[in-house]
Amino acid sequence: MIDKSIEENFKKMEELLEELENSKDNLDESIKIYEKASDIYIKLEERLNEYKAKVETITSDE
Repeated sequence: MIDKSIEENFKKMEELLEELENSKDNLDESIKIYEKASDIYIKLEERLNEYKAKVETITSDE
Protein backbone atom coordinates (compact mmCIF):
# COMPACT_ATOMS: atom_id res chain seq x y z
CA MET A 1 0.00 0.00 0.00
CA ILE A 2 2.95 2.32 0.39
CA ASP A 3 3.13 2.78 -3.40
CA LYS A 4 -0.35 4.27 -3.49
CA SER A 5 -0.92 7.97 -3.31
CA ILE A 6 -2.03 9.58 -0.09
CA GLU A 7 -5.49 10.09 -1.54
CA GLU A 8 -5.82 6.42 -2.48
CA ASN A 9 -4.70 5.38 0.99
CA PHE A 10 -7.19 7.74 2.66
CA LYS A 11 -9.95 6.32 0.48
CA LYS A 12 -8.97 2.72 1.33
CA MET A 13 -8.84 3.65 5.02
CA GLU A 14 -12.36 5.09 4.82
CA GLU A 15 -13.59 1.94 3.08
CA LEU A 16 -12.04 -0.30 5.71
CA LEU A 17 -13.44 1.75 8.58
CA GLU A 18 -16.89 1.71 7.01
CA GLU A 19 -16.59 -2.04 6.52
CA LEU A 20 -15.57 -2.41 10.16
CA GLU A 21 -18.46 -0.25 11.39
CA ASN A 22 -20.99 -2.17 9.30
CA SER A 23 -19.38 -5.55 9.82
CA LYS A 24 -21.43 -8.45 10.99
CA ASP A 25 -18.41 -10.67 10.58
CA ASN A 26 -16.85 -12.62 13.35
CA LEU A 27 -14.22 -11.19 15.62
CA ASP A 28 -11.32 -12.67 13.62
CA GLU A 29 -12.48 -10.94 10.44
CA SER A 30 -13.00 -7.64 12.28
CA ILE A 31 -9.46 -7.84 13.65
CA LYS A 32 -8.07 -8.45 10.15
CA ILE A 33 -9.91 -5.36 8.87
CA TYR A 34 -8.62 -3.32 11.82
CA GLU A 35 -5.03 -4.49 11.19
CA LYS A 36 -5.24 -3.43 7.53
CA ALA A 37 -6.57 -0.01 8.52
CA SER A 38 -3.89 0.34 11.18
CA ASP A 39 -1.12 -0.46 8.66
CA ILE A 40 -2.46 2.16 6.26
CA TYR A 41 -2.69 4.71 9.09
CA ILE A 42 0.95 4.16 10.04
CA LYS A 43 2.08 4.55 6.42
CA LEU A 44 -0.02 7.69 5.99
CA GLU A 45 1.38 9.19 9.17
CA GLU A 46 4.94 8.48 8.01
CA ARG A 47 4.29 10.01 4.59
CA LEU A 48 2.60 13.09 6.08
CA ASN A 49 5.51 13.57 8.48
CA GLU A 50 7.91 13.44 5.52
CA TYR A 51 5.90 16.12 3.73
CA LYS A 52 5.73 18.22 6.88
CA ALA A 53 9.52 18.05 7.23
CA LYS A 54 9.95 19.10 3.59
CA VAL A 55 7.64 22.07 4.05
CA GLU A 56 9.46 23.08 7.22
CA THR A 57 12.79 22.87 5.37
CA ILE A 58 11.49 24.96 2.50
CA THR A 59 9.96 27.62 4.74
CA SER A 60 13.03 27.81 7.01
CA ASP A 61 15.21 28.57 3.97
CA GLU A 62 13.21 31.67 3.11
